[in-house]
Formats: sequence, C-alpha cells, structure tokens
Amino acid sequence: MHDDVHQETVRSGRFMIVIGLSTVGLVLAIAALVVAAPSGWQEWPPSASDVGVLVVTLALTLAVGVGTALMRIQVRVDQVLEVRVRPLWYRRRIAPTQITSATVVQMTGANSGGWGIRLVPGGTAVLLDGGPGVQVEVAGARSLRFRCNDPEVVVEALRARGASVD
Repeated sequence: MHDDVHQETVRSGRFMIVIGLSTVGLVLAIAALVVAAPSGWQEWPPSASDVGVLVVTLALTLAVGVGTALMRIQVRVDQVLEVRVRPLWYRRRIAPTQITSATVVQMTGANSGGWGIRLVPGGTAVLLDGGPGVQVEVAGARSLRFRCNDPEVVVEALRARGASVD
C-alpha cells in the first residue's frame, strides 16, 4: 500500500513539566523532613508498617511526578493511526478506513476539558500543551482529538490510506 510512515512526538508543555518537577520537589522535601526530624518519634516510634506505607507513598508520588515531567504523545500513521501517551499506557489504534472525518483543530486546555487524557462529550482528547491538533471521527466509536506538530501532514497521511477527510 503506502511505504511512507508519518511519525512524530510531542513533548510535555511547560505547564506539565512545572507540575511534574514541583511534585518531585515536594516528595524530596517531605523525605528530607522525615529523615532530619525524627526527634518527635522518641515517645512513639513508628511501626515498620508506618515506615513502609510512607516509603511506598513517596516512591509512587515521585514516579508520578517524574512521569508527568517526561510525558509525551507519539503519533504514527501507517496501516493504522496510533496515538500513544508515554510513559503511561494509553494507546489508541484506529484503522484509516474506520475514520469518517479528520480535521485540523486548534487545541487548548479550555476546549479539550483540560490537559492530559480527557473524556469529552462523544470522545477523548489528548494534549500536553496548547497548539494544533487533529479531530478524528470514527465510525461506531468515540471520536479522538489529539495534539500534534504537523496536523496537515497527519490528515494527508490518513487521506492517502483511505480515511474520509474533510
């Protein structure tokens, strides 16, 4: 069919990076306070389960913060349109023949329900920062709106693979 593959990656916007790094800083500050100020524990020392819960909670929160700062959207158009969010496990694959409409849209947090992976009426929106994107209507399924750097190229690649494009 078509040998050329369109592939691109959209990195986290400044807002998502600030949120992620702030979360990491908060975890490190809490850990430093716990290590530096154990004097209050002399009367009632923490149990092993208390320490375990604290360590696991801080580790998970640290992972969320790092993941938020490093988040990216990967868009690939080959035999299918594939939109992935890394390091999360979100992935949506749509055959171009299932696409009834693909249009270029301007995406903001305000018109997409916020930043991240959002359920919007009739579909899903995926964005990490504001900018151009593609709105895809899918036959018999929820629509998908995602942020990308070259929406015109994505729409053209879908058209070349049999998608109905506006």
